Amino acid sequence: MTEHIIKKYLTAGNAQGRRKAGVLLSCMGIGFNLLLFLLKYTAGTLSGSVAITADGFNNLADSCSCILALLGFKIGDKQPNEKYPMGYGRLEYLSGLLISAVILFIGGRMLLSSVGKIIYPEAVDGCPTVIIILLVSILIKGYMYRYNSKIGRMIHSAGMKAAAMDSLSDCIATLAILLAIIIEKLSGFNADGYTGVLVALCILYAGITSVKDSVEPLLGKGLDPSTKEKLLEIIKKHPAVKSVSHILLHDYGPSEKLLTFEISAEQPEAVILSLREEIKNRLGMDAVICPVLIENHADKNKTAVTVPQYHQTKETQERE
Repeated sequence: MTEHIIKKYLTAGNAQGRRKAGVLLSCMGIGFNLLLFLLKYTAGTLSGSVAITADGFNNLADSCSCILALLGFKIGDKQPNEKYPMGYGRLEYLSGLLISAVILFIGGRMLLSSVGKIIYPEAVDGCPTVIIILLVSILIKGYMYRYNSKIGRMIHSAGMKAAAMDSLSDCIATLAILLAIIIEKLSGFNADGYTGVLVALCILYAGITSVKDSVEPLLGKGLDPSTKEKLLEIIKKHPAVKSVSHILLHDYGPSEKLLTFEISAEQPEAVILSLREEIKNRLGMDAVICPVLIENHADKNKTAVTVPQYHQTKETQERE
């Protein structure tokens, strides 16, 4: 299914295919999480396990998270207008942040419930039906982690990356619950509350990680090292460029990023056109390049700068 979505929507790498893939996967997430909620709620009722029941409600919250991600893709699909000329792409980052808040809330509630179960332990009935439900849940969440993480990286979606982390934490949580039931069957030790605490900590960690991934672009994070390296490689291929400075990334959404920087070069017009085209093709970003004009004064046998001079960046100096 994942490979089919990639071939159908993402091979062209366009924004419309990206959004269609995101909407489809968000709808799949809603369906899978509702199914898991029903299965785990049934298992929790049959076994009397607070950890399984809480994990089921965690899946219900995940359904809400997928709805938020779906809204992020749909609203982010709105065309730019006079009021918002760069579009609505940042709403995807906000939806990722809301998903993270839901994850943190569920993790906190589950931690409190699990501590209560440690103080007042109750026996857990690990019947075969409960075991089968937990194994099925692990397989489903493992599949969800795979497609969310793979396609989330491809389309640079903070919401889907958050959903992938949540799916991974759910796998770990359900596996820990299953191990606790097995331990209680073999030794008689009630590990349900302790398992619940471990599950809650995994959920909280996933939530904190997701908050970081969603907040960074909203705060104006700069270019990552690998993208900056590619940019400098592109610029270095043009001998007419003498220096580059003030490199800034303007992030208006996963599919709407703008680079601005200054160059000093002789006759920069042709260089700028070539740079913009290559940056668009290789990095998928538009670029606004401000020239610092250099004039040759033959009579003085030296080069003068017509605007306040900007020194080379550290990266450019190292390359030269």
